[in-house]
Amino acid sequence: MPLMERYILKRVTIAFAMTLGALVGVLWMTQILRELDVVTAKGQTIWVFFLLTILAMPTIIQIIAPIAFLIAAIFTLNALNADSELPVMSAAGASRAVIGRPVIVFAIAILVGTAFLHHVVTPASRGALRDLISRVRADIIATVVKDGGFRRVEKGLTIHIREKAPDGSFRGIFVSDERDKAESLQYLAESGLLVDRGASAFLIMQKGDLIRESKPSGGTNIVRFETYAFDLSQFTAGDIKVNYKPRDRRTAYLLKPDIDDPVYQQRPEGFAAEFHDRMTAPLYVLAFALIILAFASRPRTNRQDRGFALVMIAVTCVILRGAGFAVLASAGASRTALPFLYFVPLAGIAFGIAAFAGNARLRIPYFAERFLDQIVTAMERMLARLGIRLRKPVREA
Repeated sequence: MPLMERYILKRVTIAFAMTLGALVGVLWMTQILRELDVVTAKGQTIWVFFLLTILAMPTIIQIIAPIAFLIAAIFTLNALNADSELPVMSAAGASRAVIGRPVIVFAIAILVGTAFLHHVVTPASRGALRDLISRVRADIIATVVKDGGFRRVEKGLTIHIREKAPDGSFRGIFVSDERDKAESLQYLAESGLLVDRGASAFLIMQKGDLIRESKPSGGTNIVRFETYAFDLSQFTAGDIKVNYKPRDRRTAYLLKPDIDDPVYQQRPEGFAAEFHDRMTAPLYVLAFALIILAFASRPRTNRQDRGFALVMIAVTCVILRGAGFAVLASAGASRTALPFLYFVPLAGIAFGIAAFAGNARLRIPYFAERFLDQIVTAMERMLARLGIRLRKPVREA
């Protein structure tokens, strides 16, 4: 690759890395705040909290990468033009292809990377994330068996632990079991320990009293015990059944889903839409690159609608991607919209190729330019009546 092309590629790469890092950092912080209840409300460790946020990273990156590329490419070409580097390259004989090749090469690299995320990394991370979240939410023991406050496990069952020792044992245990309509059970123990063995869990209480009260007769019995095991197995996560959404499935599974899958039985169109979205979503990176080159690869001055070119890039790319999301939503409900998932990005690519290869000069239409001039003139007249002048009068020699 010639020196000039390497220089442009380096500028785009640095701008992309900085933009991607900033955007991912912001969205990662929002993800951290969203999953904060896992630590505060669900009683999980900080490592589970960070694992949840890390597993969400591939999804964030695959969404942000095309946007980061769009911003980086616009910024790079605009900076090259503003620093008069594009005019100098053009004056030195460099064609638009010299400007476009490094952008296209980098776009193809991002396309391959996002495709790998869509088909391999993100489905695996989303599946693991959904499995972890389901287990965390199902494990009530981690929520209720902790020090301070009265924790209601379910209707009629309340647990209170005064404090938790550094070795993991408990001090001052109170358990109220009112689930049986025939009798009421109250447990008071000096100390105890939670024994968790996967699907089985027991609260081992030591040196305590069991107060058994018969509800029909009102009689009370007190039993002193040295060790008592209170069964909490029904409140563990155990072998939970997780219903994976289409985005959580691998691409091979989307091609041949299990007909007994409850999610597939409810929305079979969603699996087809997700598969074709994975095939077409990376194409938007190439479409963005060609649209950017069509508008911004030519040297422009402020008098030659440089601002118009930047605005049109943003508007065109937003409309193109918005149309893609709209078609995806329609494809999730009807298979007839599936071909349009390919049509939208390919239309953007075709437009970019036609404008860039055809050396088209995309500028403000004449009628729009005249209309804007009339608006500016009318505003100047209005301000002049108020004694405000936007332009300094020209002094005669």
